[in-house]
Amino acid sequence: MKETINPAESKSDAVEPSDEVVTKANELYWHSEESVNQLARELDLSKGTLYEILAPLPADLRCPRNDGELSYPNRTARDRGFVSCATCGFEDEEDQVRALLELQDDLHATELGAPDQTAATGSPASSRDPAPHGAAPLRSDPSRPRRLETLVVLSVLTGLTAGLILGGLIRRR
Repeated sequence: MKETINPAESKSDAVEPSDEVVTKANELYWHSEESVNQLARELDLSKGTLYEILAPLPADLRCPRNDGELSYPNRTARDRGFVSCATCGFEDEEDQVRALLELQDDLHATELGAPDQTAATGSPASSRDPAPHGAAPLRSDPSRPRRLETLVVLSVLTGLTAGLILGGLIRRR
């Protein structure tokens, strides 16, 4: 009589890989050129199990959309410079993300580090602008060049963001 195997039983009998195997699998996957088939054989795992235990490789970049960290989901993505965020699902090319982050950092630095015009000109603060404890008075209306600079930077960021989104949509097709 032929013995049948119940798939539910065989799945429940599967043994979770040990922490050592998981660590070794990730080390070999990310730092060797061995194929997934070779790694699975060497570690005595199925390819499916191997893929399940692999952790994304950190890309040392923050996500431009949130506080998440970007990573490479697999070796092909790493080789092609394609990063993603596990937190929000953001995906893009590493070079594009670096450029976007640089622009965001420049914009942020410009907003925080702009020198006060009254302090730069040496003219005393008016009585309408009190400066308690020796702090520079706050200006309610930024100078014209400052507004133009902000507009240019925001326009560049908007264009870059639109390009990144369109590039992602085109790539998926």
